[in-house]
Formats: sequence, C-alpha cells, structure tokens
Amino acid sequence: MALACFCDKFGRKILTCFRFGNESSDIKPVRNSCMSQRYVIDDLDREIIRYLSEDGRLSAAEITSRIGGVSERTVRNRIAALLQAKMIVIGAIPDPVALGRDVQVELIIEVEPGQVDEVAILLAEYDEIGYLAATSGSSNLSASLFVADHAALLEFIDQELGKLPGVKRVTSSVVLRLYKVFGTRTSALSRGTDLGDRKKG
Repeated sequence: MALACFCDKFGRKILTCFRFGNESSDIKPVRNSCMSQRYVIDDLDREIIRYLSEDGRLSAAEITSRIGGVSERTVRNRIAALLQAKMIVIGAIPDPVALGRDVQVELIIEVEPGQVDEVAILLAEYDEIGYLAATSGSSNLSASLFVADHAALLEFIDQELGKLPGVKRVTSSVVLRLYKVFGTRTSALSRGTDLGDRKKG
C-alpha cells in the first residue's frame, strides 16, 4: 500500500492510497508535496518503456517473458503506474510515408518579438506539421514538416509559412535518413552498424 498526495483543479491537497501488488518492487516512492511529486523511474520501468516503444501492442505477459526475472503482475502494475503518472502514452502513431508524405523537413522559424504563441497556434492547425516546439537561441520555433514531394515543400513554405503573420524567417533542412525515432533505432542505424563492422573486419 502506498500513500500519495495530489492536487485537484482548485489546488487542494488530496491524499489517496494505491495498492500496486504484494511485491515490494511494485511500490514507488512518492514525495509528500503536490509541487514536487514525481514518479521515480528505475531500470525495470526503462525496460518496459523500451519494449512498449518498439511495439505498443505488447501485453504484460510478453514483456515479462522478454525481461525475465520479474512477475507478470509486477509488469502489469508498473505499466498502470506509468500510465497513471502520465510518463507514457500508448496510442497509434501514423506513418507519414504510408500516408503519402515521403519528404520530411526540419524547420527553424524566427518570429516577431512577443508572437511565439500566436504563430505556434496557427502552425499547429496544419496536418503537415508533425512536431512543433518553442526553442532558445536565435530562432523561436522548431518544427517537423511532412509533405508529399519537393514541389509541395516549396508551396507550403512560400504560400503558407511565408504568409503567416508574425513569421520573419524560415530555414528548412530536408531529412535524408532517420536513425532513431521516439527512442527506437531504425533499420538505417542497423545497416550503419553492420557496415562499420565490415570495415573493421
């Protein structure tokens, strides 16, 4: 049994108890403060997250068999705790290539002072934008753009980005090869490792 402290939407402290199973490894330490409360990830959590990152459809039983030395109940409880703490989200991630968007482009966007949020709200409405974040440095926003071809890229930058209010400058870089996505190594990285081994031999 573990005692946890949460804050509701009005900022009031709420104490509640959780039963994560009989194994001592199921119980995670919780700080007695709403502001500082944080789920503490250990090596078992990292292993579970790694397998779920590779295939989010894996069951607790399948993950248990791959890890070894841990019970299925513990794995199931850890997954539930990670989800409850919002440390992971299990869902479907669309493949842009399968959707006909073969060209991925990294965008570095400089905006007018004080208009970062306004520009971000406008950009987030585009389905072609797969990732969007505010950044430090000389530019203000970083984004990943997925389009069908180079003609579509030119049209998006010229007709859409170029006309957005608040956008000062856009720098684009076409992604040639992905080596790691969402913490998972791609087949391209595996090919690079094999090539390096052959050169050493």
